[in-house]
Amino acid sequence: MTVQETVLAIQKGEMKAQEVLESHLKTIQDREEEINAFNLVMTEEAIKEAEKIDSLVAEGKNPGPLTGIPVAVKDNICTQGIPTTCSSNILAGWLPPYDATIVERLRDAGAVIVGKTNLDEFAMGASTENSAFGPTRNPLDTTRVPGGSSGGSAAAVAAGFTPLAIGSDTGGSIRQPAALCGVVGVKPTYGRVSRYGLVAFASSLDQIGPFAETVADAALLLEVISGHDPLDTTSIPEPPLDLSSALTQGVEGLRIGVIDELTYMYYPMYGMGILASFALVISPYIQMAGNMYIITNRRIIGRFDFIVHRESTIYFERIQNVKVNQYLLDNIFNTCKTPVVDGK
Repeated sequence: MTVQETVLAIQKGEMKAQEVLESHLKTIQDREEEINAFNLVMTEEAIKEAEKIDSLVAEGKNPGPLTGIPVAVKDNICTQGIPTTCSSNILAGWLPPYDATIVERLRDAGAVIVGKTNLDEFAMGASTENSAFGPTRNPLDTTRVPGGSSGGSAAAVAAGFTPLAIGSDTGGSIRQPAALCGVVGVKPTYGRVSRYGLVAFASSLDQIGPFAETVADAALLLEVISGHDPLDTTSIPEPPLDLSSALTQGVEGLRIGVIDELTYMYYPMYGMGILASFALVISPYIQMAGNMYIITNRRIIGRFDFIVHRESTIYFERIQNVKVNQYLLDNIFNTCKTPVVDGK
């Protein structure tokens, strides 16, 4: 069943959110040891959320467009009172004091958050092998990587652990693992989805986006998490997206961009097999659209590296200072952890 079909069945009372959750928790129990998609499975919290959804439906209420749907969230997105580690021992024991905006929007839409997914440490990687929680494996072939840095979220959807998942993308961290795991992944336009509560890698490029099994389900999830957020100064001041209505319109008249630099001419290590697969997939759409646009920027990779390296250096300096200051408070000055307010 698609997400939309499952939502409709729960809202009609033909299926319970608890049943949907139990089915996915069983799948997690059966394969999680093999896949290692999660840093934390929030079983008790998810059960309570599912029970709450069923109660609302029984009262004749509509919990929202994601009624009872299990969702996995990348472990660099803040969840109040629940560990957010960025797959690093540096943040071991840290419990965020607030929810990220997208976490609030998921819950407001009736979603059931099942757990926090594995990633390359602080989202710096492309294979989800560089994690304090160990590597995630590709559910399609466990001898291969799932991609990264959002490999845990991509693997969670590919393995059937959750129908939907949330990742973050700076330079391909949603799109690449989606491709490797055979699922749909989207990096939205910058500013379409709030970054409030996302642990930064490079804020000029970071963006939160969806994973799903189908384009329609990915569109639905993106609709839920999109829209202006006054807590994010880079948020576009526009209402949530309406994507579902556009899915049947086709691509005729659209312009499809192909980045010239990301081809065999510039990166022969890709291999002709990968490029042939790319051409096979994109050719029918170019024919239907009737318009292909070659994007050329000889310095695209260099500019990306310049931004990422400098911004990430600033953020890690902040994190290290916080850890050092906390160590001094806890071990040198032997003070309590209660923060000082107005000098008291």
